Amino acid sequence: MDIFFPRKCLGCASLLREEALSYVCAQCLKKIPLAAGFACAFCNSPVRAGKTCPYCVRNHSLDHLLVTSSYENPLVEKIVKTLKYRFVASLAEDMAGLMARYLKKKAAWLVDTKGIIVVPVPLHYSRLNWRGFNQAEIIGSNIAKSFDWQLATDAIKRICNQKPQADMPDRLSRIKNMHKAFKCTSSDSLINKAILLIDDVSATGSTLNDCARALKDAGARQVIGFVFARGRLNRKTNGLV
Repeated sequence: MDIFFPRKCLGCASLLREEALSYVCAQCLKKIPLAAGFACAFCNSPVRAGKTCPYCVRNHSLDHLLVTSSYENPLVEKIVKTLKYRFVASLAEDMAGLMARYLKKKAAWLVDTKGIIVVPVPLHYSRLNWRGFNQAEIIGSNIAKSFDWQLATDAIKRICNQKPQADMPDRLSRIKNMHKAFKCTSSDSLINKAILLIDDVSATGSTLNDCARALKDAGARQVIGFVFARGRLNRKTNGLV
């Protein structure tokens, strides 16, 4: 297949021969900068360990947000767009590898936590049929295997087929678009559990927050959002290394 459809690295355009199914060479993956600091998922103010700030936590369900890198990085943006709009599912595994590296370097407190349940953000069945895969599920599966955590792909369900968040014109419309879009389908296994909620990208945090609402309604004790990239990182609080 590589003879007829040669794969080139999305970063440096070099031909890929040894990296099985990957579209980013190992050298370019290593060059993607990891986010060094943390910011509140909703107001972007500096916080510790990605914790939702004292002001925003009063009106939101998400407890933490961990962000691996910035969407402003050209290669990060290219990876996300190629995955979602050119349907290159194998890129989700590259994302997961970088996200696992981030957890080990920047979130050791989470790596050492026992009993984590990994929950991918679900797609509506119509969009899943259109794309053919859920990138959050592929990422979540790899993360769960890396740290020997439990994976729950059916913990929550998307009950409304809203427009994609990328098509929303502003922050307010994105928040309204995700209002009560999810419901929990398995509550007994989530009671008093810490949840690692996986998605590829977060901008306003509204998708993660509504998932967190559904999970907490089912009895989850803590919900930690974890994404590959965030739309805009505060350069003062989210320096890149």
